[in-house]
Parts: sequence; C-alpha cells; structure tokens
Amino acid sequence: MPERHSDAMTTTPARRGPGPLALVKHLRGTGLTVIDAAAHEPLGRIGDGRQPHALAVRPGGRWAYVPYMASNALEIVDLWTLSVAGRVDEVGTAPVGAVLSRTGRYLFISTYGDLPGNDRPGLAVFRTAGERVELIARRPVGKAAGLAVDAGNDVWVALRDDDELLRIDGTPPFDVLDRFAVGAGPQDLASESSRGLLGVNNADGDSVTVVDTRAATVLGTVPAPNPRGGTAVPGSDRWVVGDTAGDGLTVIDLEAVRRGDGEGAVADRVSLGTPTAFPDVTPDGAVLAVDAYDDDRVTFLDPSSLDVLERVETGATPRHPRFSADGGVCYVPSVDADAVTVIDVDDVRADEPDPIVTSIDVPEGAAPAGCFRTDRGRDT
Repeated sequence: MPERHSDAMTTTPARRGPGPLALVKHLRGTGLTVIDAAAHEPLGRIGDGRQPHALAVRPGGRWAYVPYMASNALEIVDLWTLSVAGRVDEVGTAPVGAVLSRTGRYLFISTYGDLPGNDRPGLAVFRTAGERVELIARRPVGKAAGLAVDAGNDVWVALRDDDELLRIDGTPPFDVLDRFAVGAGPQDLASESSRGLLGVNNADGDSVTVVDTRAATVLGTVPAPNPRGGTAVPGSDRWVVGDTAGDGLTVIDLEAVRRGDGEGAVADRVSLGTPTAFPDVTPDGAVLAVDAYDDDRVTFLDPSSLDVLERVETGATPRHPRFSADGGVCYVPSVDADAVTVIDVDDVRADEPDPIVTSIDVPEGAAPAGCFRTDRGRDT
C-alpha cells in the first residue's frame, strides 16, 4: 500500500532552503498547500486569498506572484522561506492570469472585471524587485483572460468578450502591437515555447486557434469542442486539448494547421467516458496524462498511438495532472477527495498494478483543483 501523508498544518510552514515545490490550488479553501516535490511530503498551507488562479515565478526561483480570483488580490510569496512577503489589494476584479517578462522585471496581471479607477477590465502591470512590487501601468483593454509571454518578450492576451488576441510590448510603455481575430470567447492560452506556438482556446466557438508567435501570425483555427488547457507533444506535430463538457480529448495535427487545413487538422478524438481539461505530457513526449471531471481515475496514454497505458484510481474528480521536470512522477489533485496523489511514471509505463507513490491530504474542504510545479521552469 502507498504511504499516506496528512497536511495537518494550517499556518505558514517553517523556513526552508530552495528546492522543487508543488503548490496545490484550493478551489474552496484559502491559499495553497505546499508540498516538497523531492520528498513528496506536505509542508503546510500558505497564503490567505481565495481561488489562486495562476503562479508566476521570478528568475532565480525565490519569488512567486499569485493572483487570487475570488479575493481580487495579489500575494508575493517567498518560496525559500515559505512565507507571504507582501499583498496588493485592488489589482482588479477577478484577476485570472499572471506572467512575467523574460527578465522578471515586469509582472502582468489580467482581470475579468474592472480595474480600479477605470470602467473596463484589462491588465495591471507591476515593476518587480523580489518581494517589492510597484504598480506602473494599467491597460483597460477589455475582459482579459489567458496570458503568455513569448521568447521575444511580447505579452499575448486573450480578450474574452472581443474575440481577439492581443500582442503587447513587454517593456514600457506596453503598447498594443497587434490585434488578431480568433474564435468566439477566447479563454485560456497554452504555449509551446520551443517552437513558438500558442494555442488559444475559444470556449464559446468550440475551436482552438494556433498562433506562430515568432512570425506573429495566426496559422489557423481548428474545431475542438469545449476546449481547455492544451499541450504540444515533444518530438511530434500533435497538440492535445481537453473537452470540459463532452468526452475525452481532441488531438490536433499541427502540420495540417501550417498547411492551412483547419477543418482537416483534427487528427483524432479520444473517448474516455468523461469530460477532461488541462492534459500534461512528459518532457520526452512518451506519456500523456489526462484528468477527469466525472470519474475517479486519471488516464495515462501513449501520445503516438493514443493507446491507454493505465487508468489510475486517485479519488473523486482528479484535476489538472502535472509531471515533474524529469517526467519521473505525476502529481494529481482530486477535488472531491481533498488529496493529491503522486504517481510513478516508470511504473505506469511498465503497467505495474499499483504505481501510486503516496497520497497527500490537504485541509478538509479545500478542494484541490490544480498544481503548480516550481521545477518546471517558466511554464509553471
């Protein structure tokens, strides 16, 4: 039987040095549960906001910035001492996104609702210096959802109500450089930095728009029901996206998108008997993990064949699995089980009957709904 750990701490954990962490989002409780991602042990809870929606980690790995959607606030977290170093209120109504410029000097927060002092939602821009942040600009561009920063330091913003994708200069004065028409209701963005690709999930248009950020061009729009999340498979031309209201996954052929064949770019639809969202893939592209909204199992697939490798029972409603940087383990929060399951990926590949390393309890009623891994570089 796997070892089970209990997160009994409800206060800020004790001081620790740098090292890989898993920060688990609480859908209903406050703050985040902190897990030592090397030892797979709980370190406690940190933060006081409700519904953390993003995590941006400054180069060097010490300072993190967490917007809380339900608290309209931003917390600055010291990942070395596991303490909240500061808090900014009134960043805007329902802050949902956070990205840093490539150097970490500027922090961009996207908001669904009004910015203080403006009658429109948009972006709040802060200058950062570790635990110190200073608001230096507001850009009321509209209902801003997903954010991404590309290799050239431009910031990409999905505008939910305008069916547009903005490209904004990542340095002052943060001018809007381009506007691109996309499908209806663009929501979250998924980026693949090594190839300069961006996937725009058009939640109201049942489609995904693929963008080449290096050329600043839209490659095409592909049919995909209820798209959320998205991941490019390393070593292949496949892009995988979840279906939050239907069943399984949509697999997109990126080469077909480059040819301009948007309608023909759906390589496959994989039925799993449950709605899904936010798949993740190992760095070598060998294993794909898929969550479940109406099941108690996380599914692991071979991305090349799309065969199911194993379905691992984790607890009710496993949500947003995350692989470690080396692909050795996968962290799976279960919303309705108040637990995080750690799964050995080699055991999954070998079809071992029990690949679970451990199960970690979070505070009762917290409803863990996602996992930030600080060993994943910029794409945390």
